[in-house]
Amino acid sequence: MKESDSELWTQLFQDKPIPSVSLDTFQTQLMAEIVAHPVNFREEIRLTVRRKWGLGLAISLLVMGIAFGAFLWFKSTLVFQGLNVLLIMLSGLPHIVDLEQVGRWILKNMLLFSELKTGLGLLWGVVSGPILGVLSVFVIVWSFNPVRKHSI
Repeated sequence: MKESDSELWTQLFQDKPIPSVSLDTFQTQLMAEIVAHPVNFREEIRLTVRRKWGLGLAISLLVMGIAFGAFLWFKSTLVFQGLNVLLIMLSGLPHIVDLEQVGRWILKNMLLFSELKTGLGLLWGVVSGPILGVLSVFVIVWSFNPVRKHSI
């Protein structure tokens, strides 16, 4: 920005009248900038709507994944009992053999899941201390750094 432009901006917020020649020059420059770089408002609105729905979808998928994972993690016996009740309710259907095979496959995976849960618990017990320590040091160093400049 030129020095004369910054002076015009400063004069704009003062009570002194702006000379008409300067104001005309400023208006001409502003209109030239608008014509040189037009804004397509329909595209901007469409992009904003797309971002809003995309962010909503991402957040909802993340929340549903975490909720389902937590449900399976803490209530795996409840899921197993629910599957048994479902199998008993559907036992009169003609394709129950196929459903029973699916139930056995899920049961095998539940056993695998309990082993995985135990392994992840042990791994988290080993790894959580160093991760939290590094994060704590990072937060402390970041908050007490006097050289850091705040940027907008």
